Amino acid sequence: MKKILNAKIVEKHWIWAIAPVIIFLVAVIAFTSFAVTNKDITKGINIGIDFAGGSILTVELGSDVLNNQEEYNKHYNKIESVLTSNEIAKQVVEYAKTLGIDISESAAVASISYVQTSGSGSEMSLVIKYDNISSTFDTKTNELTTYRNQILENEIKDYYTNEYQDSSITISTSYIGATASASLIRTALIAVCVSLLFILIYIMIRFEIWSGFAAIIGLVHDVAMMVFLVIIFRVQVNSAFIAALITIVSYSINNTIVVFDRVRENKKKLGGSFKNDVKNNVVEMNNKMVNESIMQTLTRSINSTITTMVAITIFAIIGTASVREFALPVIFGLIAGFYSSLVIAPSLYCLMKNSVDKRKIAKRDGLKKSPTYAGAKVK
Repeated sequence: MKKILNAKIVEKHWIWAIAPVIIFLVAVIAFTSFAVTNKDITKGINIGIDFAGGSILTVELGSDVLNNQEEYNKHYNKIESVLTSNEIAKQVVEYAKTLGIDISESAAVASISYVQTSGSGSEMSLVIKYDNISSTFDTKTNELTTYRNQILENEIKDYYTNEYQDSSITISTSYIGATASASLIRTALIAVCVSLLFILIYIMIRFEIWSGFAAIIGLVHDVAMMVFLVIIFRVQVNSAFIAALITIVSYSINNTIVVFDRVRENKKKLGGSFKNDVKNNVVEMNNKMVNESIMQTLTRSINSTITTMVAITIFAIIGTASVREFALPVIFGLIAGFYSSLVIAPSLYCLMKNSVDKRKIAKRDGLKKSPTYAGAKVK
């Protein structure tokens, strides 16, 4: 137990940087591989139709079908197989050649964003949203996307006509633009930046400037790790992701503030005066003070993180696709926030604080040795 309480955490700051660097490198590799495979840099990250636009396929099947899980699965699986068909992708590729466009099959295959039902009774419909063909390949009038949508619609109509001898089922596809405009993204970024600014001001007033800088860098770390993990696990980036981003910015600072609050209390107990200290003693005292603060708040940090993780993990498991797209980034952010509050932010605080204190002591010792400081007359 004594070894745990005396653990040297901030002294090993270079070790704590290894995990974020590895995640960053894996994200770069994943981004590059997806972009190269699809011959489209925008495919490096799974951008949802909220930001990239998309298409909506609506199949009116009625509540008798869609409220029966077995029937629902059968119909959805068939429609999904049509949407992701390589044969249809090949037709799009051939059509693209007539327009002088070179596109790969993988870039022509539809990627389903999410599925939901709408309406009631006989008008209940299965609604499937999927991406458009990237503007990197498509024309300004979206000819390739329109052509693919028409093939998909005809294929599904033929299936129901031949399989069920029912040509009355309503099937439609529609092209939609980006529902989340640039102004929404700009507003979200402004909200995040303003939040960071106010957090910095608050911590600087409540604690000290170095705590503020360390906390903000920790928050940037949390957001960056969240983005990198979203790239690696191909989580869709849409409005739910923006909501998750803002949630993490407001939540992950809690554990860091608790640690710095304990640092402040321990500093008061030690007196916070370095008049009789030398540089090495100051560094040792700062490190010991912060290490003890981390260990004293460790149980609280673990408990609060686990409690939140349990709730959000349940949402991710049993929730709908849209809920999962919010829950997964939040889980990534919680893990990153727990890590940064215990090792990243405190280590950065010690690095900055030790550097400043050593300079102060060096300046003080220099003044003491100066003839003018001792009252001697300099000719």
